[in-house]
Amino acid sequence: MLGKLFGKKQPTLSQSVGNIMANGGQVQVTQAGRDAMVSQSGEIATQQQGLTGAEVVVLLDGLMKAIAASGLTAEQQESLQDYLKPAKREAGKAEPDKGLIGQNLKNVGETMKELKETTEAGKSLWQTGVEVFKVVGPWVGLAAGLLG
Repeated sequence: MLGKLFGKKQPTLSQSVGNIMANGGQVQVTQAGRDAMVSQSGEIATQQQGLTGAEVVVLLDGLMKAIAASGLTAEQQESLQDYLKPAKREAGKAEPDKGLIGQNLKNVGETMKELKETTEAGKSLWQTGVEVFKVVGPWVGLAAGLLG
């Protein structure tokens, strides 16, 4: 009614969310409109740490199987397995050293990236690796982009 009296137009509601990447800390998202406000927040570390070592072992085992079925040469497969085996072994421990796992996975990512650029088999394997890195990366404290 006041809008009619004073000739003001009601504000429109807009919302925009872009490529957001947050590591650690607190996240809070708020949306406000004329008569409503919605807020969502959560502790990132809690959300990311929900992954267990056993789940990481399963993911890394799946990546190892994908490498074995990839069509890469035995030497290329061995190069990747040399980093994956200790990462998988460490993830299976009661108190895993996530730094060690992360370093090994970073080496796997670098090797896979190189293979992606030089071999056909590496291109399809890269997609599998990226999916695993997206899940495991936050658990070990690395951004997935750093893993390759």
